[in-house]
Amino acid sequence: MAKGLGGKVAVITGAGRGIGQAIAERFAAEGAAVLVADVDVEAAEVVAGGIVSAGGSARAQAADVRNPADISAMFDAAEAAFGPVDIVVNNAGIGGATSILDQTVDDWDNMFAINVRGVFLGVQEATRRMLPRGSGLIINLASAAGKIGRPYMTCYCAGKHAVVGITRAAAMELAPHGVRVVALCPGIVDTRLWREDLNPDLTELEGREDESAWDVRVANIPIGRHQVAEDVANAAYMLASDDASYITGISLSVDGGMVLH
Repeated sequence: MAKGLGGKVAVITGAGRGIGQAIAERFAAEGAAVLVADVDVEAAEVVAGGIVSAGGSARAQAADVRNPADISAMFDAAEAAFGPVDIVVNNAGIGGATSILDQTVDDWDNMFAINVRGVFLGVQEATRRMLPRGSGLIINLASAAGKIGRPYMTCYCAGKHAVVGITRAAAMELAPHGVRVVALCPGIVDTRLWREDLNPDLTELEGREDESAWDVRVANIPIGRHQVAEDVANAAYMLASDDASYITGISLSVDGGMVLH
């Protein structure tokens, strides 16, 4: 049976762990050749090695998405190894929770440099490569926090709202040229970002003693369970498949019913 992404080339940032890793592994299992890009190149090498060991095609690439030169080099590496890039997943990002009064300008600027500028640079470079071919798909990782507000997450919410805005504007501009642009908006995902970064900070900020911020949020998910990275990877594959060829500009909630728009 033919695989759904056979013959495709995908570049995925932040693919050394978590959601990016799950997407890289799913795309490779569906036949895509995958460039596993991450600022932690050792983590990227482990993921790429696992894909190759499983019979897939992958290579690792160091990439700091804040740096335009790294973004360009990432595409060059993918093209040299596998050919023209068909799919780009701008996944790299960081989280954080703090009160408005304690938010520092330096932390704000760094989060925007990674979560927003990094996405824009990925979209921009993908556009340069895809427009001459008249085809391509760009998937941006936003968040449920890109559709609603969250206490103690002003910076993160602002950045993810910006990703949704980038997605919508780029989709309108690129649709006549055969390039689709979409966003995924995950919810409470069982990754290091949530477990080790957000959960301790939010639990303390919310003054919780008997239950964690994670537990409270998971209890309120309509579908009745927390999310795993593979849930997001499944949605990414769906949008990358030929069945989604008429879909562009959407910011798809993949959150178990937390945000119903």
